[in-house]
Amino acid sequence: MSIELTRARQNLNSISSLLKRDKILPAASALHDGLVTFVKGKLLKSEKQEFSNLLERNLSLLNNHPGIRQVYPVLLILEPGKEKDLLENLRQLMSVLESEMSENALESLQELDRKKKQALSEAQALLSKKEMDAADQIFKRLIRDFQEDFELKIEIVDLLLEAEQYLKAIDYLKHAYRDNPGSVHVYNRLGMALRKLGRFPESEKAFSQAVKIQPRDEYLHFNLGRLYLDMQDWHKAMHSAQKALSINPDFEQARKMLKFALNKTKS
Repeated sequence: MSIELTRARQNLNSISSLLKRDKILPAASALHDGLVTFVKGKLLKSEKQEFSNLLERNLSLLNNHPGIRQVYPVLLILEPGKEKDLLENLRQLMSVLESEMSENALESLQELDRKKKQALSEAQALLSKKEMDAADQIFKRLIRDFQEDFELKIEIVDLLLEAEQYLKAIDYLKHAYRDNPGSVHVYNRLGMALRKLGRFPESEKAFSQAVKIQPRDEYLHFNLGRLYLDMQDWHKAMHSAQKALSINPDFEQARKMLKFALNKTKS
């Protein structure tokens, strides 16, 4: 019991410091744990008096903290024989505080997402005006602020591919690769950028890796087929188109690719 008493004293004596730093939930939790020790512990008369004084002092601190009064208007009172009522009130307060923290965290995430989308929109507008350096500064800031956001890096790459900035797209794919080296999205987009740059052997390796990771994706086979069309390798283009159609018989673009490549083999 002496260990529990020592811990309870430490918790109760930390409440003042916690409240000064607006750490309301840890303060309420410390008071709750101290009260549990007071109610359930077999305390000596002197220990009971000590804990009663600590609890009363810290209850006053909680009751007078403006952050608590805003979310929980019920006054916290320790009355002899009604300790369980106070425990219940403290549990309710902690539940309210946890809910408040969750809502604040959600709002923060939503605000971050809004800022991210706004920055991407600004960068897209700059790319459309061929202001690559300015757009690049926005992308670098986003990468710095959202270092672990893999999807964001893919979005940046897509904007660069759309703006025909293929070398830059490859640079930003390196960031995405470090996050997820086994991602089909990285290899597929790498294949697209390399194809546009005319680096066909490297593009073939990238698309082949994407197909290896996700062999049942008809669009990956189609993208590989487009590369083979550029390479004028009609038989491989036919094979890729057939693979895409075997997965999705209604894939009209793949059907057109197959017909085009077949005609080329006959000419």
